[in-house]
Amino acid sequence: MMNLTEFRHKYTPIINSFLEKHLEEDIDNKKFSNIMAYSVMAGGKRLRPLIYLATLASLDHEINEDDIKTACGIELIHTYSLIHDDLPAMDNDDYRRGKLTSHKKWGEAEAILAGDALLPLGIQWIAQGSKNITEVEIITKAVGPNGMVGGQYLDIDSTNNSSVKDNGEFISKMEWLKTGCLLQASVEMAIAKVAETDKNKITALNKFAYTFGRSYQIYDDLVDVVESSQEAGKATHKDEAEGKNNTFTLLGLDESRQELIALVDEGKKSLDIFESSLLAEFFDLYQKVL
Repeated sequence: MMNLTEFRHKYTPIINSFLEKHLEEDIDNKKFSNIMAYSVMAGGKRLRPLIYLATLASLDHEINEDDIKTACGIELIHTYSLIHDDLPAMDNDDYRRGKLTSHKKWGEAEAILAGDALLPLGIQWIAQGSKNITEVEIITKAVGPNGMVGGQYLDIDSTNNSSVKDNGEFISKMEWLKTGCLLQASVEMAIAKVAETDKNKITALNKFAYTFGRSYQIYDDLVDVVESSQEAGKATHKDEAEGKNNTFTLLGLDESRQELIALVDEGKKSLDIFESSLLAEFFDLYQKVL
């Protein structure tokens, strides 16, 4: 099996090609298509679709066009969340992935509508690609009021709220819902697609999904501290100044890094059951903050 570098080099262009082609072909209004595609095609690691595909590969599933469509549906949903998070009413960011955010480029109303359109289109692609109601149920739960959107509400509600700044349980829950749920869903959808029944493999993948999903938000918070805006492609050094409550503001730099290292070790060990290190290599993305 390929290592992660080889896997990304193979499938990232395939993902990008599918996104570019179908965002143009599947949307009747070409101006609106351009607005939607602007944020989707702005770059990014394609982390969630790659994790979905890598989980399929780890379960010896031969990746096909339907799987690519499902993976790209996940990316549309992720991009919708970024567009809305960047809005003035939310995080009020001017740059994302090194480019103007959607509302700065096109206007606030246009950005809201682009996000509104990407969410159902992503679900549509997942339904068409998976042909499996279970995968649709997994993703909709992951992004709904008890998932990503609920986590974003907790983030907004807790900003500048001193009563929760030392509440580690609250912060862990908020960060899990904001970020972990969608990453976990990417793994769970692949398990459902393959209809995997080996309980040991399912346990291992669920542990990987939890540790990666939990650790990724800590990593992202550390990026805000250790990288410049140019390196990160977005505004940095702003969370603490804006009264955000997260693992970094709770623990500080050194303890946050130790928490991240512990989660990485736990996640990698959980995958020992697999001969390939493909999924474990996703944790290597964190090296620049460790």
